[in-house]
Amino acid sequence: MLEAVLFDYGHTLLDFRFDEDVWLGCLRDMLTAAGGSPDRAEDLRGELRRRLEALTADPDDHAELVYADVVAEALAACGTPVGPELVRTAIEAEHRGWASARHLHSEAHRLLDEVRRRGLRIGIVSNTFDPPELLHADLAGDGVSERVDAIAFSSEVGRRKPAPEIYRAVLEALGVEPTNALFVGDRVREDIQGPASLGMRTCLVTYFRVDDGDHALADSVAASPAEVLEAVDRIMAAEAAGQMIDR
Repeated sequence: MLEAVLFDYGHTLLDFRFDEDVWLGCLRDMLTAAGGSPDRAEDLRGELRRRLEALTADPDDHAELVYADVVAEALAACGTPVGPELVRTAIEAEHRGWASARHLHSEAHRLLDEVRRRGLRIGIVSNTFDPPELLHADLAGDGVSERVDAIAFSSEVGRRKPAPEIYRAVLEALGVEPTNALFVGDRVREDIQGPASLGMRTCLVTYFRVDDGDHALADSVAASPAEVLEAVDRIMAAEAAGQMIDR
């Protein structure tokens, strides 16, 4: 029986609009917080991009990078060597600069509330290298934390989707078997194939972005949060009908 719905976060509950100019402004903030010159923001962007691309080049390596180490190396390469505390301060400054790029879906709260009203538990499983304490603060500020039962970020688990460990972290926290869970997300590899390999049912969302992968691999496709709820209701109705037949 369906007991839980697990959601991806970015481009599922939250839209993140990457912009090079915004990133450059964030890096100026980062350099200033680290005691460096904001005029080196272009250089810092190049150093970070090179390191991030190298660390994520292998699609089959699911180990999450340690962003604090990446930032420390990049800052040092730009003439601003700093210790761990100042690195943290610098990352916090960068993270604040991205606030204008993060937009919670207007129906996200209702979606979560309706899933809860159906008696189901809720989890979030998200790939992100940002420090988990900053991400948990974002979810609390967005009114999401209070609506979910378990959260796993790759930066705290150390593994990225589609590695099974990150899904299991939330399933175990919820006390739910994979076959009794539905996974909802926007990426075919990470949010459909990964969960399906563990036995979860899947729903691909397309309202923020349309993934290039094979949409037919998903059990259902939702073009709106309302259609996610329809997918949940179809599963519950089919299970209820099956119970009636068994009787």
